[in-house]
Amino acid sequence: RVGARTLLPVLLPAVLLFLGIFASPAVAEREKTDGTYFTIVDENEEVICRTAHHISIGDEYLTAENNLYRIRSVHQNTAHARLVEEAPGAGRRSFFQEIRRGLQALFPRRAEPAQGEGEKRPIAIYHTHSGESYVPNEGSTHVEAGNSGVRKVGERLARRLKAENLQVIHDTSNHDPQDAMAYDRSRRTVAELLKKRPIALIDVHRDAVPAEEYEAWVEGEKATKVQLVVGRQNPYREANEAFARQVKAAVDREYPGLIKGIFYGSGKYNQDMAPRLLLIEVGSHANDREEAEKGVELFAAAAHRVLSTGAVSREESSGAWRTLLWVIGLVAAGVVIFVLLNRGWGRLRGE
Repeated sequence: RVGARTLLPVLLPAVLLFLGIFASPAVAEREKTDGTYFTIVDENEEVICRTAHHISIGDEYLTAENNLYRIRSVHQNTAHARLVEEAPGAGRRSFFQEIRRGLQALFPRRAEPAQGEGEKRPIAIYHTHSGESYVPNEGSTHVEAGNSGVRKVGERLARRLKAENLQVIHDTSNHDPQDAMAYDRSRRTVAELLKKRPIALIDVHRDAVPAEEYEAWVEGEKATKVQLVVGRQNPYREANEAFARQVKAAVDREYPGLIKGIFYGSGKYNQDMAPRLLLIEVGSHANDREEAEKGVELFAAAAHRVLSTGAVSREESSGAWRTLLWVIGLVAAGVVIFVLLNRGWGRLRGE
């Protein structure tokens, strides 16, 4: 007969790990709001990017040129990164990259339609940091959510997608203040939006770095760049990464450099709730909002096919199974720990 005391050592480690992954407050998703920011530099102290996101060891950044860097140390507001993957054609591949390339050629990813033929699911837009604004226009970094700069940028994004004959839901729920619990509050909004079966969700933000970080000229017009963000701590990480890379590739084909990069942060950003949830940062607080609206319009014009009907990788359709496997793995780990502890105790008693 198995009693509660016997099961407790088995289940406790698994439960604690499960809660740590899925139910912890969104501390890792914090951003600097005091006017300072992080600078990511490479081995030669060359600046890779600047961001207001809190940076941790293990975070990654994919540049506009598709070079992937991984953070190896953080000292105050400077993060040191090393190159872990060069863009295709940028240089000689490593031995492991050659093996990976060969395996991908032998076992290509199976493409699946994101939605059924004749089906027209909406694209959902919302704002976790609903009060974020642009100083040149709103006069402050944050204003009342109903009049915020990011809401107006979200409206421009919605209008451009609708112009492509797509169904769009623009949710303007207020999730202020911009604190560590903002993503927990917007989580309820995402849950409600998921009931409407969106083909994709876009959480629209703006960054908080110097204006020049996002400034760009596209076809003779001034616009802001767009940064994509993917959370590293969620079971849909591979799916959302594949989705983000597909979006970047689509925009790169039309407007090279408009996507300034993809930041892989140590958090969830609510991306554990869906395999096609994209966080975008359109310009910075110091950029002109009209330029941000232009940037997001160009983004929508180039990415609308991927957002609405683009093929998805096998990872995107297997996120639910991955979640289940995580849980099974955690329980199995608890069982192994229990068995090992029991054996150790048995040996001690025998001595």
